[in-house]
Amino acid sequence: MFGTLGFSQSINFDQLGKEKWLRYNGGVAANAVFYDGTANRQDLTYYLTGNLNFNIAGVYNIPLSFTYSNQNFDFPSPFKFNRLSLHPSYKWATAYLGDVSMTFSPYTLSGHQFTGAGFELAPEGKFSISGMYGRFLRATEYNGEEPRAITSYKRMGYGVKASYDFDFAKFGVILFKASDEEESLENPFPIELGLSPKDNAVLSFESQFKLFEKAQLRMEYAISGVTEDTRLTDARADSGLLSFLLDENISTDYYNALNVSFDYPAGNGTLGVGYERIDPDYKTLGAYYFNNDLENITVNANQTLFNNVLNISVNAGLQQDNLNNAKTSDQQRIVSSVNLNYTASERLGLNGSYSNFQSYTNIRDQFDYINQVGEFDNVDTLNYRQISQNANLGINYILKKTETKQHSTNLNLVYQNSNNQQEGETIEGGKNSFYNGVVAYTLGYPEQALSISLAANASYNTVAEDNNLTLGPTLAIGKQFFDKQLRTNLSSSYNTSYANGEQQNNVYNFRLGGNYLWLQKHNFSLNFLALFRNSTLNTGRDLTITFGYSYAFDNFKLNIRKGNRYPNERDPRNRMGTLSFRYRNVSYSGTIPELNEQLTNVFQSSQFAAIPPFKKDDLALLLAITKEQKKEADYKENALVFLKELYAYDDFLSTYNNALFSVIKRVKYDMRRIDMILENSFVQTKVNVDKHILKTDPDKKDVSEEEWTTYKELIAEQEERLQKLVGHRWMEQRFKNFNSLEEIENPSGYLKQFVEQTNAEAFKKFEANGDLDALEYYLETEIIDFYYQKSLGIVNPDNFQLKYINKN
Repeated sequence: MFGTLGFSQSINFDQLGKEKWLRYNGGVAANAVFYDGTANRQDLTYYLTGNLNFNIAGVYNIPLSFTYSNQNFDFPSPFKFNRLSLHPSYKWATAYLGDVSMTFSPYTLSGHQFTGAGFELAPEGKFSISGMYGRFLRATEYNGEEPRAITSYKRMGYGVKASYDFDFAKFGVILFKASDEEESLENPFPIELGLSPKDNAVLSFESQFKLFEKAQLRMEYAISGVTEDTRLTDARADSGLLSFLLDENISTDYYNALNVSFDYPAGNGTLGVGYERIDPDYKTLGAYYFNNDLENITVNANQTLFNNVLNISVNAGLQQDNLNNAKTSDQQRIVSSVNLNYTASERLGLNGSYSNFQSYTNIRDQFDYINQVGEFDNVDTLNYRQISQNANLGINYILKKTETKQHSTNLNLVYQNSNNQQEGETIEGGKNSFYNGVVAYTLGYPEQALSISLAANASYNTVAEDNNLTLGPTLAIGKQFFDKQLRTNLSSSYNTSYANGEQQNNVYNFRLGGNYLWLQKHNFSLNFLALFRNSTLNTGRDLTITFGYSYAFDNFKLNIRKGNRYPNERDPRNRMGTLSFRYRNVSYSGTIPELNEQLTNVFQSSQFAAIPPFKKDDLALLLAITKEQKKEADYKENALVFLKELYAYDDFLSTYNNALFSVIKRVKYDMRRIDMILENSFVQTKVNVDKHILKTDPDKKDVSEEEWTTYKELIAEQEERLQKLVGHRWMEQRFKNFNSLEEIENPSGYLKQFVEQTNAEAFKKFEANGDLDALEYYLETEIIDFYYQKSLGIVNPDNFQLKYINKN
């Protein structure tokens, strides 16, 4: 069995006295997995998790958590998995107490958990300081019966970080010290463990400069002194920079790390370069793991173009190791990548990426080196080069999108290639490629909460002379029931694979799942997976059934009063009918008749004067129902429902404004393309009219009824297309003025008329389903029709010019 208990908490004294005295929230979840198949795993696995958080006066948080499972993970370790932590704060001061972690910089203290205390002081001004002290590892004795056990000395450490901002530049210094206690282990352990008590001190200098008003230059230099074994008594040849902190001996070495970066904002993006160098064997006991012996040079740039339609990011870097030439091989890596995102229209989106990774390895054979006679003997005899390329292309296209039906399709293509070379030639078996393509079609019915997807997948890869092909289809259906409380999904897929043209296996899988939300707090889930394999070597079947349940609880409050908060509470007349509650930072308190008056005044206030009549009728009914309640609990519950619905329209206005602004930006973007289409359409119709026999020969006498009817239809079509063209151009001029959200929030002229005409119906639709896409679709169709209708009585169709057609 496995169980853990965690305790972590954050305190903000600024909130003292502003919130309820005590409340708690949390949840519990249980999951069970049944498996019947050929894999080496337990038939039944279950686990229980839970969390509980107490909040005192909105200031003091006490979170607890636990996990229980029938799987056994327990083994001796110097790291502490059960945590107890406190994080009290007041204004610019924060404390860390218990089992906590802090970060000063990547080269000093970097996220290592410790048991102790720390602080951060960042007052308004230019100076800030942080500090910590605690135990990083607890002593763990050697356990020969448990191979996974980790033996460790007790490790204590402390650190401090301070910085000062001089306006033009910011400077900081970090000091970190950690050491192992040799006496913390009593029992002997095998020498093969390579364990020794260590001592470490790190000193780091940070700086940040502002250049050219916009650019920033950041630098950090760190020096780390490490004594690998404090038990040795032989003295070091000379004292190091940190000898006043470090227990130096013959095993002591010093290492350096440097990081410099430069960033400059340009256009709608940034340009940046960076340089990093970390000495071989650099380490700090304030980090769990550290990469060293490397030198990095990086260049990056990103830019957004064409009014946020196209985003481009480019990255390139060079990395090399073996900085002190102590290894028998050295390696260089060149990395470059390009990423593109293009939003062609509301319906079409494209994204693509390409990356190239090249690695060069020069292996110096020691035998050849010893026997080398001439200076140029054995040059490049063991030089290796690896080239990896990755490319990806994604296309998403919405075929149709209405309130009742949505069609969309997407295509994703992936290419990967790897080539291993020696002496410029591809080594045997060193070249391989991978191709993958996925195409999918999705049909959605929003009103029925139903979606159907059909996809096909194909993968082809080559390794040396061999090739493999895997392909197959997938069908997935999703359906929601009971006002989206029950979500179900059904899917099935089939894959077959070939090796060098011969079929190897067939795999079928069938998935069925459901998730049900009950009373907004209880969540039930049940999933089935059946997998059938048929191959040339064996046939198998796997069945997995997963059941889950979770429960969330919150807003539990205890009415703890500080002293005598109500002077007349002993008077039964005041105590029996008095009720108080809070909504949106507004307090409501008094007897039920007094609360009725307060709610009525809020309902009739100018803040809610713009609520549509149909919604006001609903609110009036809710208020009437609230006033009829006699029990305090029922009254409070209904009052909160009324207030929530009252504020709903006010909340919706922000959603409406953002949706309308998004629609207008989209329409503005499409207008140039549509303008050309409308002009071409009008010109083509006019050409057809001009070519008609009644146009070329108006005096023709023997005109058939069909010719006359066709001519009248062409004339009507020409007038209609001309009206649409000039109306569109008139609307385009109006939309040019809408460049910010503020202009939507404070409309005038025709836009104000449109808002007043549509916001009530838009609210009704959004309140019914909460579908933002459906809201934007409604606004888009309505605003185009609104402005077109307005143009009919304003624009003279004769006053237009051809923009794209040669009028000669």
